Amino acid sequence: MSMQRRQWMKMGLGLGLGGAAALARAEQGVDALHSLAPPNERKVSKAQEQLSHLVWHERAMIGFGSTLWLRAGHANVAQLDAALDAAVKALRDVETEMSLFNPDSAVSRLNATGVLHKPSAHLRSVLRLSAQVSRRSAGAFDISMQPLWKVWADAQAAQQLPAKRAVAQAQKRVNWQAVEVTPDAVRLNLKGMGVSLNGIAQGYAADVVKAVLQAHGIAHAQIDAGETALLGQAPGGKPWTLAIEDVALTHKTMPVKPHRSASSGQLHLASKNAILNQPVLQMDGRAIATSSDAHTAFSADHLHHHILNPHTGYSPAHWTSVSVLAPSCVLADALTKVFFMQSPQQLQATAKAWGVDVLAQRKSGEWVATAGVPLVKPISHS
Repeated sequence: MSMQRRQWMKMGLGLGLGGAAALARAEQGVDALHSLAPPNERKVSKAQEQLSHLVWHERAMIGFGSTLWLRAGHANVAQLDAALDAAVKALRDVETEMSLFNPDSAVSRLNATGVLHKPSAHLRSVLRLSAQVSRRSAGAFDISMQPLWKVWADAQAAQQLPAKRAVAQAQKRVNWQAVEVTPDAVRLNLKGMGVSLNGIAQGYAADVVKAVLQAHGIAHAQIDAGETALLGQAPGGKPWTLAIEDVALTHKTMPVKPHRSASSGQLHLASKNAILNQPVLQMDGRAIATSSDAHTAFSADHLHHHILNPHTGYSPAHWTSVSVLAPSCVLADALTKVFFMQSPQQLQATAKAWGVDVLAQRKSGEWVATAGVPLVKPISHS
């Protein structure tokens, strides 16, 4: 299963050049006004001044079949580069364990043989968290979906939809409870089953990278490992802002032909009109993950796509995009699939039960948001 880039970061101040120009004008008078400012405002000015002296460096790479991007700021360039180097290594370590794009990864070897001896701590952690989400969601999230994915991908390669019988047969090999995890081994206890961690590994990688950067003294960073985790503030000392793709509009303005596996090393840039219609979030410290039917489809109408319901074998019909804000990126990543299976009537209660916020787009194009989504401007609620 492959993922596509679905989010656009708006760096710096505000949402465009106007914000940057306003900052430039304001900075011209900072020195003259500082002595007259109340104590609280002086503290804010001091903090912004310190942030303005940060050096920002980046790392971009291909991983998990996608473009991954790290951006961090620190006053000490040597410390900053050492932190980014360590973050890249940590990300590569996770990828080596969990990416199906690598035929030699631990997960690829597990699928080939049905058993993996001496699994890494990273892999055991993700498999156990996956089981917890599966159990609590009554199987709405299931890492053993790989047989279903293969049936749909093979049929799409033949330019057709899979036969109902083939879907039903593949479904018999989908059972998260048949994935056995012990300190010494991971076993797949159903013949012909396979696992994919594409629905959780990138969120986990973002959390690992965040921890590594913090351990190296980094307090301000953007971590895009396919899903997004953030630290501190953006360049210029303002909150990070994030635009979510208007998938319904993307279908109209940028039709994507169905394909077997997305070449997700490309950032999908929407038209100007599409960007103007995107919801924009002023991030509040939480991580965010997004799943959508935009760029990996099994049918030209996007009714059949890479997000499959483990209980039916077919794509759920309610949503075209789901974004989840959660304390950890790994949880946000897994829950996007859980919420894709929810009806509009279930979304609010399910978000409250998980302690997360959700921004979802119906197939019709209407946006639905729970109360805690940090939108820059309001949207219509269902």
